[in-house]
Amino acid sequence: MANYPETGPAWREVIERGIGLASVEGARLHAEGTFPYERVESWVRETYAEIGLEFVDAVARNLRGLVDWAYGAGSEPFWPGFDDAENP
Repeated sequence: MANYPETGPAWREVIERGIGLASVEGARLHAEGTFPYERVESWVRETYAEIGLEFVDAVARNLRGLVDWAYGAGSEPFWPGFDDAENP
């Protein structure tokens, strides 16, 4: 089973290895507003599928916050929430 990162810098490191996005380049793209969110989401869905759909959906739902945490000055995203439209 895949382990998942638990800090912003750890996410930055696995994203770098996972999609080949150097840390400096990721920070630049984040600052410019051109970060490849779709690429990262696809990679997360594939890499962490073993952990479960709930985990993957939480990461996808909070992807912009996760990237801000990993590449910007943001704090850890607030992970709880619902992915089912019937449970807002």
